[in-house]
Order: sequence, then C-alpha cells, then structure tokens
Amino acid sequence: MNTQFSVSIHILSLLAMEKEPISSQYIASSINSNATLVRKLCRSLKKGNYIQSSQGISGYSLSCKVDDIALGNLYELIFSEMSHFAKIHTNTNTNCPVGKNISHALDAIYSDVDKTIINKLNTYTIKDVIDQF
Repeated sequence: MNTQFSVSIHILSLLAMEKEPISSQYIASSINSNATLVRKLCRSLKKGNYIQSSQGISGYSLSCKVDDIALGNLYELIFSEMSHFAKIHTNTNTNCPVGKNISHALDAIYSDVDKTIINKLNTYTIKDVIDQF
C-alpha cells in the first residue's frame, strides 16, 4: 500500500485549518513532498467533492464540513482503482491445486477484509483527526 491515503488525510486536515485557499506548493511543503503529487491527489479530492478550486483564485479549499468527511469514503475514493487492500499474485501454476484456486480463495477473503477496513474507517472523520492535534 502506498501513502496516498495518509497524504490525502494530511491535505484535508491542512485545508480545514486554513481560512483561505492554499496553494499546492504550500501543501507540498507541509507534506515535505512535491507539488506534482499534491496536484494529482487534489484532482481526486475534487472528483470526490471534498475540495474545490476556483478560476482566478490560487489554491484549494474544503468544499464540505470536516465532520462530513468519513475516512472510509475517502479510502474508497483514493483506492478506487485497486480491487483490494493488498494485491493478489497472478500467473500461478494452474496445474497445482493451490495455484489453481488461490486467487479465488484470496479474493473472497480480501473482499471481506476490504469491507471491514472501510466500515471501521467510516467511524472516523477528518474532524476526529484534527481533534487529535
């Protein structure tokens, strides 16, 4: 798993604490990363209607309340292109009884774990994160 989820939480928390829109460069300096990564994640966050940017105004701001941003929903947005929390290895030997069945068996288990992760994360919001600062 990569750090995009925690960086997205960082971005949303930072935006929640600022009164004015903030630039991708400012966000990048807080994350200690580069503005390209920030802009990529901000595109996803805009797609999820968590943040906004306006023509003629530099920077990003929240488009919803911090207690409306459930971490499980955010997790689903960030990892929407992943099928599970962990990858299932492919190209197994189909002549082997394990190799022939492992993907199907893990898919069922991983689907259950994915639901559990999302449900647990949805018990927390960005407000809960900020309240721990």
